[in-house]
Amino acid sequence: MKIYLLRHSETDWNRQRRIQGHSDIHLNKNGIKLAGLAAAGMAGIPFDLCYVSPLARACETASIILSRNRHFLDKGMGPMIDARIMEIGFGVWEGLHSHRDFGEINRDDFEDFYLNPNGTYCPEGGEPLANVIRRGNEFIDELIAEPAYQDKTVLAVTHGCTMRCILSRFSDDPEYFKHPHVPYNCEAAIMETDQDGKLVLTDPGSIYYDSSLAVNFYGY
Repeated sequence: MKIYLLRHSETDWNRQRRIQGHSDIHLNKNGIKLAGLAAAGMAGIPFDLCYVSPLARACETASIILSRNRHFLDKGMGPMIDARIMEIGFGVWEGLHSHRDFGEINRDDFEDFYLNPNGTYCPEGGEPLANVIRRGNEFIDELIAEPAYQDKTVLAVTHGCTMRCILSRFSDDPEYFKHPHVPYNCEAAIMETDQDGKLVLTDPGSIYYDSSLAVNFYGY
């Protein structure tokens, strides 16, 4: 099995550096463009299955990617929505600016919540990071355990934090979440099962369009 874990394309809230979380924000014009470019770059990948977060920005990205994928259009199964790969919920912080320069969120609270899987702070209505790690990895473990999928190539369209939570399973760095890179819009990590059925990270992240168009809107 080969799994492409892909972050959704750009939204206005990405560009404005606002926290999205469970807020259902659509792709902006540049997001549609980037997804189209990524679709062209990924058109030759034989996707058999697609799982997608229920949030609009992920669903719209998946639709654009798959619209250019002849193999999926001819033989694919899906796409299928799975809430386990939706974004972390930020509760009352959603809509606020994430970067310290705006001063809208107490930095100690932010770092304890967003950068520490053992943190004790959670904004009202938010979801602990540890829960996102749990549900994300339950999704992956269930996927790789399915006998019918062992020879399949899977696209899973998700979100920045959820993507990092899933990929943390490959790191033994206790400071993993404190490294400031959020995956770029339409960046994909690739995981594959080896001959023993073990899941291996074969590509921590690639983009399938001109890299000069990729923007990191975050940093903490």
